[in-house]
This record gives sequence, structure tokens and C-alpha cells, in this order.
Amino acid sequence: MNKKFTADFETCTWLEDETYVWAWAVCEIGKEDNLIIDNNIDSFIDFCYKEKNSTFYFHNLAFDGEFIIYWLLTHDFKHVEKVKDATDKTFTTLISDAGLFYQITIYFKRKNKNVHKVTFIDSLKIIPLKVEDIAKSFSLTISKLTIDYNEPREKGHILTKEETEYIKNDVLIVAKALKQLFDENLTYMTEGSNALHDFKNMMNKSKFAHLFPTLDAGVDEDIRKSYKGGFTYLNPIYKEKDVENVTILDVNSLYPSVMYDKLLPFGEPIFYSGKYEEDKVYNLYIQMITCKFELKKDKIPTIQIKNSWYVANEYL
Repeated sequence: MNKKFTADFETCTWLEDETYVWAWAVCEIGKEDNLIIDNNIDSFIDFCYKEKNSTFYFHNLAFDGEFIIYWLLTHDFKHVEKVKDATDKTFTTLISDAGLFYQITIYFKRKNKNVHKVTFIDSLKIIPLKVEDIAKSFSLTISKLTIDYNEPREKGHILTKEETEYIKNDVLIVAKALKQLFDENLTYMTEGSNALHDFKNMMNKSKFAHLFPTLDAGVDEDIRKSYKGGFTYLNPIYKEKDVENVTILDVNSLYPSVMYDKLLPFGEPIFYSGKYEEDKVYNLYIQMITCKFELKKDKIPTIQIKNSWYVANEYL
């Protein structure tokens, strides 16, 4: 089986115009005695290269991943959009339009089915807790330590015992917690994916597939447009002013309570045209309309354009 590691970087915070990795650590999940620590990103990439086809879990890949991407772009690696386009010295990324990092994959070598790669995944999406809180929540016998982040450390700095123990505990804590999840077969990339996987097993996969079938791509795209959250807006005329007689409309856990208590659609939808007419069997519906608006003076503009040539998924 391919190995799985937790990983962590410690980086320079004391310079205004430069930053770099001054320490890194990896810990093999399930074999905690296999723990390596060093002091520069070059040796980290070398280690990754030697651990062919392994997976590394960074707790907050959005931070550590930027150092990896910078290293790749300054060492003749090329970013490609799709896995099928990956060749020698390329890498792919799975990053949302909101800047959320999910995965980075480096392809050191690739020819046909012969692949030499490593994958980086964000463990924060699996366990959305601070490392300190993970140790407490999973009742671990070790805890997060502290160091002075802003103490100047030159490139090539030899780690002190205190610094070594600090970064060692960070990767150990996440490794122990992930081991518990993996032992429960919760091996997916996000907490939500693990929950859905668990739910399918509890319900029975064939029953789930019947109630929630995979929809045609076009139907799925139309339906998803109806699932939209709200947004928060401050009217400039009230900015930094005291106001009275304010009504607050907020509900804790509204989404899960509706999912638990209310009727929601399931099964295969039926397409119709014209105005919806009451149907006892199909008593939920999604209606698509075409309309145009005239913006009113001093009112809140809440028109949203989705995936247009102008701008993607943003209130204008």
C-alpha cells in the first residue's frame, strides 16, 4: 500500500519582504516512529520524491501549499489543469474559486501507466479543528507545544530541542487523529464526504442510490442553481451609526433543522413547462424563469450573475 504521512512547515515571519521554510516534519500515519525533521524545503521535496506515490496531509494546505507551489514554479515544473495532461515535472491543483485548497499533486515522472507522483491533501477539511483542539478532542496523551514564532532564524538554521519537539508534536497529533478515522474507514478528502459515506452505509447503498440517483448533468446543473445561500450587506447610510428598533432574523443550524424536519426532493425529477400545477406525488418543484430588473435608487442591488463572461458567482 502507498504510504500516508502528516506534514508541517515552519516558516519565516520576521522579515517584511521575504519568507521561507526553516523547518519541516513528516510522520507516517500508523507508523509513528517513522518521523523525519529537517530545515529546508529542498530536502522536503527530495523526501517526497523518494516516497513514490505517497500522500501527505498538511493541516491547512492553503498556507503550506503556497510554499510548495512557489518551489515548483521556480524549479521548472508546469501547472496543468487536467490529470490527463500531466507529464514529467507537472502538477495539478484542486482549489475552489474561493481560494480553498483541497489537493495538490506533483507528477515527477509520468509515461502511460507508469506514474511517479505525490499528493498533498488538506487535513483541516477532514478534521476542522486547531491542532491544539484535536489533541483534546481525540483524548491524545500528547498536546501542542509553543515556541516564539517571531524569533529570527537564518536559512539553514539548526533546530533546537525545543523547536524539534514543537514540530514533532504537531505532526504526531494529526497523525494519531487521522489514524483513528482511517481505522473507521473514513478515508475521504473532507469531513462532509466521510459523513456521506457513513450515511450511505447506514442507510444501505442500493436504497440510497434509489432515493438519490445520479442525475443527468444538464438536469443537475439546472437544479443546483436553486440552491443558494444568502449574503450579508451593510447599507452605507447606517455605517458606524447607532440604530434602534432593529429586528434580528437568525436561526442556529437552520439548514440541518430543515433537512431533518421538512419534506425535501428525492428520486428522479420530471421536467415540465409552464406554471407548476399542484401534484400530490410531485408536490415539490423547482421553477426556472427568465426576467429582467430595473435597479431602484438607494436600494440594495442583489442581482447575481453566475459563470458569465463578465464575472463568475458574484453579486454585482
